Amino acid sequence: MATSTFPIIVASVLAAELLAEFEATRAQIGLLTTASGLVGALVSPAMGRLTDRIGSVIATRSVLVASAATLTALALSPTYGFLLGAALATGLANGWGNPATNALIVDNVPLGSRGIVTGIKQSGVQIGTFFGGLLLPVFTSWWNWRLAVLMFLAMPLGGFLGLLGVSQAHHERTRVEWGSSRLPSSVRWIALYGFISGLATQALIAWIPLFAEEDQLWSGPAAGSLIALVGFTGIASRIGWSRASERIIGHGRTLRILSLMTTVSAFLLAFAALDVFPSWVLVPAAVFIGGGAVAWNAVGMLAVMEFSPEGMVGKGTGLVLFGFLFGLAVGPPVMGLSVDVWGTYVPGWITSGVLLTIAAFISFRIPAGGTLATK
Repeated sequence: MATSTFPIIVASVLAAELLAEFEATRAQIGLLTTASGLVGALVSPAMGRLTDRIGSVIATRSVLVASAATLTALALSPTYGFLLGAALATGLANGWGNPATNALIVDNVPLGSRGIVTGIKQSGVQIGTFFGGLLLPVFTSWWNWRLAVLMFLAMPLGGFLGLLGVSQAHHERTRVEWGSSRLPSSVRWIALYGFISGLATQALIAWIPLFAEEDQLWSGPAAGSLIALVGFTGIASRIGWSRASERIIGHGRTLRILSLMTTVSAFLLAFAALDVFPSWVLVPAAVFIGGGAVAWNAVGMLAVMEFSPEGMVGKGTGLVLFGFLFGLAVGPPVMGLSVDVWGTYVPGWITSGVLLTIAAFISFRIPAGGTLATK
C-alpha cells in the first residue's frame, strides 16, 4: 500500500524541486496529485474485476511492478508533459492497490484475524508518507531529487521478492461470472459512505494547515505539525479500530463512531473560525481527524472483504474505492472555491460536518459483520 500511493507523495514533498526543474506553476504541480487520484478512481472498478479473474497474488505483483515503473518514469521525466503523463499512470497502481491486497488477505487470512492485518495494511499509506517526508528531502540534499526518488524503488522491488514464495494455486478454486453478478446492497452503502467521507475529510485534511496559518495566525512549522499529528494518530487508529470493528463493535457501528468523531472535528474548526473557541482546539480537531476519518478506510475495506461474495472481493473493493477516490479528488478544490467565494472557512467546515453526519446515518444500513455475526 505504501508503494501504490508513494508516487503521489513525491509531488507534495518535492514540490519546490519540481517547480524549479520544470519551470511549472503551483497549479501545474497540484494537477499531478489530482490526475493520479482521478485516474485511480476511474480504473479501480475495472482493476477490481481483473483481480477476481487473475487472482490476488498475480494482481498484487502487478501493482508492485506498476508502482516501480511509474516511480522510475517520474524520476526520469525530461519535461513537464512527460511528468504529467507519469502522474496519470500512477493512478493505475493507486486504484489497484486496495482490490489486490484485500483479495490477498481474504485468500490467506481467516475471518476473525483480518482486522489487525487490514489495519496494518491500510497504515502502509501513512508509513510511506512518513518515510517519504523524512527521507526524500535528505536524499535530495545528498544527491538530487531524481536519484532520491529512484532510491525508493527498494519498496516495490522488496515487496515483489516477498511474494515469490506465495502460491497462486488456491486462487483457482472459485471464479464468479462477475459481469452478470450483483454486489450486495451493504457494499453499495459502503461505497456511498466512502464517497461522502472522502469528500468531507479530505477537505479538512488538505486545508487545516493553511487555515491554522492564515486564519489562526499559527507559524508555518506549527501549522504543518497538525498534518503530522493526523498521520501519527491515523496509523494507530487504523490498526485499533479495524481490530475492534471485527472483534467487538461491528463494522456499521464502528463507521458510525468514526464519522461522528470527524463531525466533531469539523465543528471545532468552524467554532475556531468564528472565534467562539480558542485556536488550540485545532489540536484535538487534528486528533479526531486522524482517529476517526483516517481509520474509516481500514474498517471499510474490512467490511467489503466480509460482505462481498466469494470471488468478488476485487469487484466490491473497486466500487468502494471509486467512490472514495472520487470524493478525495473533489473535496479539496470545492473547499478552496468556498473560501475564495465567501472569504471565510466557516461554510466549508460546517458543510463538511453536515456531510459527515449524513454518513453516520448511512452507516445504519451497513451490517455489523465480524465475529458479531456469529453470536
